[in-house]
Amino acid sequence: MTLKNQSNDLSRADRPPAPIKISDLNIHPEPPLQPSGQKPGLADLDTLFGPLRIGEFSVSRQTLQALGGRIDGETLSATNTYFSEPDQAFIDALEFDTAQIEQRMRSVPSPENAQIPPLLYEIVTQRSPDAPPLMREKSTGEFAEAMNKINHLLNATQRLDIRRDPLPEHLPDWVDKTKSRGMASMGVGMQAYGLYSAYIGAIDALKKGDTAEALINVGGGLSEITSLGVEYALSKTGEHMIRQGSMAFEQFGQTSMGKWLCRGAGLIASVLTLPFDIYTAIKSFNDAAKAQGKEAQDLYVTGGLSVFSGVLSLALGCAALAGFQAAGPVGIAAAAIMIVGAKIYGAVRAVDDIDDYIELTVNERWRAGWFAFTGQAQDKPLMDRYLVAKTTADYAKALKTRSLGWLDNEFKESIDVIVNGRFEVKMQPTRLYRFQWDESRGETPYVTEDRPAISDTDDSYDARDGLPTSDAIIAKTKTDPAKGVFWSLGAGNDTVQGVRNKTNFFSYGTGRKVLEGGERDDSFLFQSACESLSLDPIKVSELSGGDGIDLLWLQGTHRHLDHIPDPPRHLGYDIDLKKGTLMLRPANPARGPVLHSTLKSIEKVETLAGAANRVTGSNQADIISANGDDHVDAGAGDDRISVRGIHVSVVGGPGNDIYILDPMCRTVSITDDGAETSTVYLGVTLEAIQRWYLRDDALVVESLRDDSPGTPRRELVLEAVYRTVGRKRSLHNDKWVFITQDGFHLQPIWPANIVGTGELTLSVTVLTVGMSRTSPAPVNDYPCRISKNAHSSYFISRQTRHSTLIATQNDQAASSTIYVEHDSTEINEVRAIYTVSKTETGAFTFLGYKDVHFTITFNHPSGLLSLHGIMKERPGKKTDRGGGIIASGWEANHPVILVMRDGVSYHLDFPRNSYIDDAKKTGYTVIQSRASLRERAGRYTFLKPGITKRTLKATPQRVDFQADEHNTSYWLEGRSATYELYPARAVSMRLSTAQADAIISGSSTWLIHTRHLQERISPGDLSIKDDLLKIGSIHVHLPDSSNPELPLETIDVVVHSGNRYRINSLFEMIGLCVVDARGYPTIQALILDLRDHHHRAELEVTDVPVLNIRLLDATPGRIFYNVLSNSWRLENTPSRPIPIEHLTIVKE
Repeated sequence: MTLKNQSNDLSRADRPPAPIKISDLNIHPEPPLQPSGQKPGLADLDTLFGPLRIGEFSVSRQTLQALGGRIDGETLSATNTYFSEPDQAFIDALEFDTAQIEQRMRSVPSPENAQIPPLLYEIVTQRSPDAPPLMREKSTGEFAEAMNKINHLLNATQRLDIRRDPLPEHLPDWVDKTKSRGMASMGVGMQAYGLYSAYIGAIDALKKGDTAEALINVGGGLSEITSLGVEYALSKTGEHMIRQGSMAFEQFGQTSMGKWLCRGAGLIASVLTLPFDIYTAIKSFNDAAKAQGKEAQDLYVTGGLSVFSGVLSLALGCAALAGFQAAGPVGIAAAAIMIVGAKIYGAVRAVDDIDDYIELTVNERWRAGWFAFTGQAQDKPLMDRYLVAKTTADYAKALKTRSLGWLDNEFKESIDVIVNGRFEVKMQPTRLYRFQWDESRGETPYVTEDRPAISDTDDSYDARDGLPTSDAIIAKTKTDPAKGVFWSLGAGNDTVQGVRNKTNFFSYGTGRKVLEGGERDDSFLFQSACESLSLDPIKVSELSGGDGIDLLWLQGTHRHLDHIPDPPRHLGYDIDLKKGTLMLRPANPARGPVLHSTLKSIEKVETLAGAANRVTGSNQADIISANGDDHVDAGAGDDRISVRGIHVSVVGGPGNDIYILDPMCRTVSITDDGAETSTVYLGVTLEAIQRWYLRDDALVVESLRDDSPGTPRRELVLEAVYRTVGRKRSLHNDKWVFITQDGFHLQPIWPANIVGTGELTLSVTVLTVGMSRTSPAPVNDYPCRISKNAHSSYFISRQTRHSTLIATQNDQAASSTIYVEHDSTEINEVRAIYTVSKTETGAFTFLGYKDVHFTITFNHPSGLLSLHGIMKERPGKKTDRGGGIIASGWEANHPVILVMRDGVSYHLDFPRNSYIDDAKKTGYTVIQSRASLRERAGRYTFLKPGITKRTLKATPQRVDFQADEHNTSYWLEGRSATYELYPARAVSMRLSTAQADAIISGSSTWLIHTRHLQERISPGDLSIKDDLLKIGSIHVHLPDSSNPELPLETIDVVVHSGNRYRINSLFEMIGLCVVDARGYPTIQALILDLRDHHHRAELEVTDVPVLNIRLLDATPGRIFYNVLSNSWRLENTPSRPIPIEHLTIVKE
């Protein structure tokens, strides 16, 4: 067994860069030298700082080095471990040598070695889920496989982020979030324990040298590993079935038509054809030298005719030079010779072709040749013989070609032998319909001619001990015991005993069949199930599966043709696995069912799609697929029922039954005895489920089939989950588990007793969290270009005043979902804006459109969303829009879906413009177009960007954000130190200080730089309201300033000019606190700007420090400017007066 780590399959070099990078400040690039002059070693750092604490473990640097520890590929040294406390970047970059870990684990037991397994486990629990693997896979060695299993378990543990809330923040209203969060957290805890148990068991087995036991222990954690993705990912019901269907054969053969050289009326045209004649002659002779038989003969004749044609062209050219009087006779004589020669050769080939298929007498050869030369029809008896023989050969060739194609493609992995049924060809009258006819002349719409018809004959094979030798058996390679035999039997009365030790696939049509499988899982594929509804079987067929789990599949789709003169006499099939019968259900209730086949040892059933079928299961574990409007009584046993029909009812019976629903079913009714737990795979996502409620004694689950308002919802009805006595309902069957398509395990919260009989809405608990959806990227106050990925999602905060999304032309189809943090009732206006031009040609007015975009405005609070590039004028031919106005209409360039905060969702459609109004007034046009928001059916889950938390160190650090699209909000938790932040455009972050550090040392200091951004941040781009600091497109969420228990963070922002502004979140004020002189042309301009700030009450202090300014005499010290006294001073000699003439701005 091989476990695959799907999350960490990229090498360290191939992995994308981390979205943020955290590094230390004020740390020497090299550790200081010791008094002896030598560089300190790891032992010295362990003495200086103490061991490194990772989670609950303390480990020395020397121990990490002994385990082969490396940081970003570099060996551990004093340079990359010169700190007292490891940060997240160090833990994520740490890597161990697999060989050294194996050696330590398998060495003589010691207290130190015993701590290695829990240390590795603790490290992976502290690493980021998307960090590289802790160890590399080992490719060779006696214990390589066992070590790889241990490595995969560590990787799976790393992906299990126990610190993150396992339950998504946004769930449908019918989910009980409190109970679901408890159940989901417990599930994650059980997963972590299961992984740890498997990990320790695998290590114990490795120490014993028992790799087989290691595999067994790893197997104990396999279910935990797989549950990290979709816990119960369900494969399609049924194995890979044969795609037989109603396949059309390829044409029997393609006759190569001769190319007649068409010459122009003018004699000069012969000059143009001469090079082609010469080329054709040379090519034909060369090809003939490589060919044999008739193919060579044809090529030699073609070459000869081309040579003659070339000579004719030269003769005509010479005659043209002598005069047109000579050209005429030469051309006529030469053309006559060519025509006669071609006709003679054509007659010879026609006789030769007939002789290939049937034997001709001398007289028949002469007659056939003469008729072919003169263009007369051949003798009918001869042509009948010829057509029968040729059709037989062509059909046999087509069957072989089709079979070889299947073996090379569709059947490549499952079948190695195909047996085609026998057939015969007979001439029979066939109606050939005319394209037109004249009834006044007595013409009929058709004529009747004898044409060859193919019919299947009876087959008889006894292949229990192996396949016999036959031309009907097609095989590509040497037989493979793991692959099966495909019996393509068709119609006829067939008797086949399949190969005993191979899987048999019996594909059959009408007629009596006696088919017997072998010891493997055999399949009986009834190709003519739909056609047989119009027939009554003459003789009863017998199907016997033998050992294994055998399938009966009624293939095709029944079309309800009740309106035609002779509708099908049967509604569908009645399959009884207990009695072993396949019967036809009559459309006339007065008639009884008709026995079609007897069944023996059939455990799997696929019903006829579109028909009204009935299935009765056995007392064993049956696998039933209801593809029509069926009723299924599964009976006892642990049955698996797949529901794909439009209207289906199922009675599960005793046992742990599994129900698998197709998302496009309309109504599904399930009745279960409730003695054991049953599982329902809903086939839809969590978002598609709209409602859970009780109706009478039944539980009803409503879900969307698509997002069109006109499409009825799917209704799943679980019957008799309650029992009613009087006006009181009591719980009868609560043993149900529901699993969505995206892996959520759900269980309703069942009231034990209910008074009353009306409908009652139920809440649901999430037992296991499924696949998480990608969080949307926030769009703040800055134009955002939509990604060219196949699908992207964006978030519009209600705190953002104006958001702009721009879609560009994309070669690949792409779409986006926009989550707008406003309710649908807060939408104020939808406007379509475009530029229209017109051109008048005669009585018609042609309109053209460009620069199409939409604006959507919101109320309470006010907001504006602009969408550019979503729609465009449809390219191509314009059409009449009425009144002589010709326009192209609209086309979606980038489809967009809006999801509002209250769950209402819209498609953004084309503008609802009036072409008449556009023709009257051209140019820049703005129209009201609320109808462009086309509401989708149902309610949808509203998503917000995720939150990624990073706890910083208690020493100064720098945080760099990668210049990329971020779909998460970063929560930076400081520890009362100073931190410098370099954010990216449109990033969202949250700043706070850890409570324990805040109590002792107070809040943290945050210096936010913006000069590196392409977006030029000025003081006017800064605002603070309701603890949200906006820095252009950057949003910074601060702690609740109204909470006296939370410290106020110190926030400084460096704008593009270099000036620093202090943010006061309590009073929502922003003041200039440090000035960078390099942002001013002169010192006088700097003074004027400071006075302006003072008049606007936008100075944090009146004594303002000024950077990058110095005295002409180079006296050291910081320089301040006092706005009140209009004076300059040095920090270390404040009494010294400084004239402005003694100052200069440092530009470098």
